Amino acid sequence: MIYRERKLLNKNFFIAGGVVLVIGLAVAIGVTLVDEPIDGNLPEGETTVNGDFLPQFASENDDNIARGLAAPTFSAPNQNSEIVTIEKNGNAKALLFLAHWCGYCQQEVPVVQEYVNLIGVPDGIELIAVATSIDRSRDNYPPHDWLANEGWSELQLYDLDKEIATAYGLNAFPYWVFLDKDLNVVARRTGNLPQDQVGQLLVALANQ
Repeated sequence: MIYRERKLLNKNFFIAGGVVLVIGLAVAIGVTLVDEPIDGNLPEGETTVNGDFLPQFASENDDNIARGLAAPTFSAPNQNSEIVTIEKNGNAKALLFLAHWCGYCQQEVPVVQEYVNLIGVPDGIELIAVATSIDRSRDNYPPHDWLANEGWSELQLYDLDKEIATAYGLNAFPYWVFLDKDLNVVARRTGNLPQDQVGQLLVALANQ
């Protein structure tokens, strides 16, 4: 009888020990999952948008709809998690919205970078890549590594919650928005632009 009680006690002891071990592992795993950055070490920082949103891009009719409208100002982190504000500073802006998983964007970036390397960005213009629609499950993630591999030399900002893309009326990639020095829309375009057309639009923007 005493032997059976001791055997039962030992069995209960091992069961209790196993439960404690399982709970301990669960807690450890939980801490690991909580501590792991859910964004995969993306640049960090708050994104803010101020001003009226632009209407959604309207294809061939877009110049009739968006040209002359005041674009919203915004702030976003760069690849070093430094917050950069896009606002009136005397320079025109050429914004290139990109998705790292978009095949057309992957074609566009080297074309634009080659133009920058060969010709350069005209004086008085800021060329800015805005990485948006970021998805860690898709190709070329994280986007800052992709842009680094492509040798992107201009400013790059990270629209972590797609707030900026929404504010600027994005509905396709790649998406260009050209703003004059007063941040009014000069033109918006989607799809791959030939290198000469990129140059023409930048020069026209510089001459506004």
